[in-house]
Amino acid sequence: MLSRGLSILRCFRPGEQELQLSELARRADMPKATAHRIVVELVKEGMLERGENGLRLGVALFVLGTRVPRQLELRDLALPYAEQLRHLTRGSAFVFITDAGGSEAALVDAVRRGHGGGDAHGAEDEVRASALAATRLFHAYGARAALPQARREPVPAEDPARVQAQGFVVVRSRTGAVSIAAPVLNASSTAVGALAVAGPDGRVQPVKAAWYLQAACAAVSRSLRRTPELAGCHLRPAVP
Repeated sequence: MLSRGLSILRCFRPGEQELQLSELARRADMPKATAHRIVVELVKEGMLERGENGLRLGVALFVLGTRVPRQLELRDLALPYAEQLRHLTRGSAFVFITDAGGSEAALVDAVRRGHGGGDAHGAEDEVRASALAATRLFHAYGARAALPQARREPVPAEDPARVQAQGFVVVRSRTGAVSIAAPVLNASSTAVGALAVAGPDGRVQPVKAAWYLQAACAAVSRSLRRTPELAGCHLRPAVP
């Protein structure tokens, strides 16, 4: 039951506000009746909420997330650099860690560029592009799901050797956003987090942004190695 509940919660992707019960059941690969029973329990516990157009993640889940030590420590280390990145690149800057399964990027915090009125879609597109770039980065560094996963569209693979050699991943969305992500590494050179920048293609220059990102990630990585609570954190190694 616990694994099925987690499968439901993990159906939500970056930028998605609400999902219908039928879509949750489809993504979690379970009968709709089963998904309904689990959703009822999750709503009762505050992990899900009912919105105008479907179900959304609940406040209780957010409160639990704010207590995660790794998230808090990494955020404190990385956020000042994210603020500098927003200024230097003229894009939005994001801080990511791996999710519970080690397979996807989980957003910790963001420093956003100014968006004009009515540009909510553009802001969401930047989040999605950045999350995809960080996810591809984590995959290239050997992340592999450790918990039961909800059924998802496959993430296009990057060549691990190439990604690790260049030290960043670039993603361009269909709507014109470009995002670049670089890893935060622990003492064993394992990616435990990522910084990313995103903005309209043409406004954010990938080569220059990648240089700034790598410098920021190197500084965060050095701080990370001096933080005992985080120095031992690592992604689960890939299983051949």
